[in-house]
Amino acid sequence: MIDFNDAAAVEVTPVGRCELAVSRITDVLRDPAAVAALGLAQSYARDEGSFYPGVRAPVPLDFATSLRAWLGRILQCEFTRATSYFSVVTTPSADLLPIQRIPHYDSTDPGLSAAVIYLCDSRFGGTSFYRHRKTGFEAITEANRKNYQLALDNELRLYGPPKREYVNGDTPLFERIYSAALRFNSAIVYPGRMLHAGNIPPVFTAPLSKDEWRLTVTSLLVAEKVPAAGAL
Repeated sequence: MIDFNDAAAVEVTPVGRCELAVSRITDVLRDPAAVAALGLAQSYARDEGSFYPGVRAPVPLDFATSLRAWLGRILQCEFTRATSYFSVVTTPSADLLPIQRIPHYDSTDPGLSAAVIYLCDSRFGGTSFYRHRKTGFEAITEANRKNYQLALDNELRLYGPPKREYVNGDTPLFERIYSAALRFNSAIVYPGRMLHAGNIPPVFTAPLSKDEWRLTVTSLLVAEKVPAAGAL
């Protein structure tokens, strides 16, 4: 049985001009080493339906169910659906597609949140959030999605695609507005519409062994009611 810690500490930070709430949670799992071992033992494959720059494996159903219920209690928000995966970044910088070299958003749905549980140590880097310099957008919604895409497409035509490296800090097109450090057995939860990227070394090579894995549990969660600012 996988036990989540109901006494975990939560720190909520309003991020950017929009002050969207990013929640950092410490001491997530009661036995994180066992869950990390479970993740290392899975069979992984590329998720062809997404642009995730690595490999994934489904988490056990009871884990996903417990995670959804636990996050709801911790963050005082009722999540109705969740999809969760063990995830490992493996794509070398040289093989990144242009869309994988800039910050991204998961969905324009205001009821969707993303969560990352870190099952690796701090040398692998946490998660950062960004503002698009041209438009000032920090989160992509149905109202601004077309304008963002038009502005971004125009910039890429003018200046060419970004360098073949992971984004990890300020770039000519994007400004980093907040960075959440990685800590083993911690988690970060944020609105899926925020522009974000993992803090992967810009020049990255594929890990040669599991000791070099940036192992995480990544989840997308849907709430019937949009979380209030300051709560999530």
